Amino acid sequence: MNPAPPRPAWAEALRERYLAGEASVFLLHGNVRDVQPWVEADGTLRYVALRVFLERTFARTKDVVVYYNLAEGLEFPAASHKTAFVKAVNNVRTMSGREAIGELPRAPGAVLPVLEDLVTTEAHNAAVILDYVETIAPNGDLAFMGDGEKANLVTLMRLGSDPGLQGGNSVVVFVTEQIADVSRRLVASGNLAALEIPLPDEASRAAFLRVQDRRDVPCELTDEQLGKLTAGLSLTQVRGILRTARQAKEAITFRTVSRRKKAIIEQECHGLVEFVDPEHSFADVGGNEGIKEVLTRVADSIKAGRRTAVPMGAIFVGPMGTGKTFIAEAFAASSGLTCLKFKNFREKWVGSTEGNLERILRVVDGLGYALLIIDEADRSLSSGTDGDGGTSSRVIARLKEFMSDTRHRGRVLIVMMTNRPDKLDTDLKRPGRFDLKIPFFFPETDLERKAIGQAIGRRAKLTFKKKLAWDDFAARTKGYSAAEIEAVVLAAANFAAWEDRADIGQADLDKAIDDVVPSRDTRMLEYMEMLAVFESSSRRMLPPRFADLATDEVLARLDALKGRLGHRAAT
Repeated sequence: MNPAPPRPAWAEALRERYLAGEASVFLLHGNVRDVQPWVEADGTLRYVALRVFLERTFARTKDVVVYYNLAEGLEFPAASHKTAFVKAVNNVRTMSGREAIGELPRAPGAVLPVLEDLVTTEAHNAAVILDYVETIAPNGDLAFMGDGEKANLVTLMRLGSDPGLQGGNSVVVFVTEQIADVSRRLVASGNLAALEIPLPDEASRAAFLRVQDRRDVPCELTDEQLGKLTAGLSLTQVRGILRTARQAKEAITFRTVSRRKKAIIEQECHGLVEFVDPEHSFADVGGNEGIKEVLTRVADSIKAGRRTAVPMGAIFVGPMGTGKTFIAEAFAASSGLTCLKFKNFREKWVGSTEGNLERILRVVDGLGYALLIIDEADRSLSSGTDGDGGTSSRVIARLKEFMSDTRHRGRVLIVMMTNRPDKLDTDLKRPGRFDLKIPFFFPETDLERKAIGQAIGRRAKLTFKKKLAWDDFAARTKGYSAAEIEAVVLAAANFAAWEDRADIGQADLDKAIDDVVPSRDTRMLEYMEMLAVFESSSRRMLPPRFADLATDEVLARLDALKGRLGHRAAT
């Protein structure tokens, strides 16, 4: 018989805090729609829904256990609990001269006062589970709430401060998937304890797999291998992979699980993130030797498990077209981390943006070893001065909290990319959150531009005629960004293709250089370069022309450029 897994950590925390008298009102959030391990009296291990887990746990010590959600109304694990519930509530009502209840109420405005009568009487020994609490006390502005919604919120907030509940034996558990969806006033109640139910860890997934019916499901992976590969998934989703394989009569392999996992997480995040499966490595990156050397050391430390040598986060800063995203993806391939990229997680509804971020961070944390890329961070994250009701401030505060958790070092790495680091929150950029700030510049030397042009050709699988004047190409593209050099090479390929030639000749390259117009916004590009110099965490990564600049000189240049740019530097 397989050993039963220990009681979930969140359940143990709830038990300890309740018995110690710290709290009688709890808010469970996170992975609340997953199954939980439950050991039957005969020692059989089963996995049950959270509702069943809570009902069975509380039924061991409570006289009354009642469950409520808006759709199903009041429900009980057994008829005896319903009888005890009605008797207890009616005793309270009779004592206070109020009318006894007959039929069980259904609407929250009628149900909540009844539940309050039950749990705030010290003589009662009851457990109340309010599921989908965000539908009863949603996060919203009081000005837009009706009197009924306000009354429900007041009743729930009152529970957390009632001396009868605090001094008695009863307990109230609110359940929601996204804590950001619940009224902030309720969440901030002094006597409410919020407990997150995390995604299962590797050991939990392996224990779950050991008791699953795997007949008729060919599998090339052991339980331990499958448990490791399904990082970031709930137990319900893991079971779904097994059922899908059985239904499709498809063997479970590394490839099939990876494909299914990618689809599940992208669906789970509702388009908030995308999986990045890089097809290029540092070998495909031309130039940037210093940057590649630094990132290779970080990748090697991750693979070797040297967690203290891995930064909590990294910022790639520099003008557009310098290859920040391309190198970040090459780093993902070299490090072996599962790579996710932020998409647009902002929404106009109150609490939705914070909820979206929470969902992303929960998935990233559950993946175990992950790289989260935030492109154009200055647009995705703002300083909180954009009149959005404080949403940006709360987003940044949550990101700071996540990045300050040292448990993530060496297993979760956040990489932000921006050409305007001056628009990011200063405290967010400090060491301990972003230990590594890598500056990116246009290629400095002919050798770099030549290497970039040739690397682009290899990556695009282009064929060049022999003895092309690459040195002349490099000299003529001085001042071009990596993206502009790519545009030149691809334009040369087009000129050849238009004449039905597979090989790109010197005339094609010359024509492309004459045709492609590089950026003319030199002042803004120079400003972005100086910002990169200012933010760099190491002089070793700066080009020679910037390496010896003192901070005062950098600031003076920035101030001068800002004055020339005027309002453009502020937008």
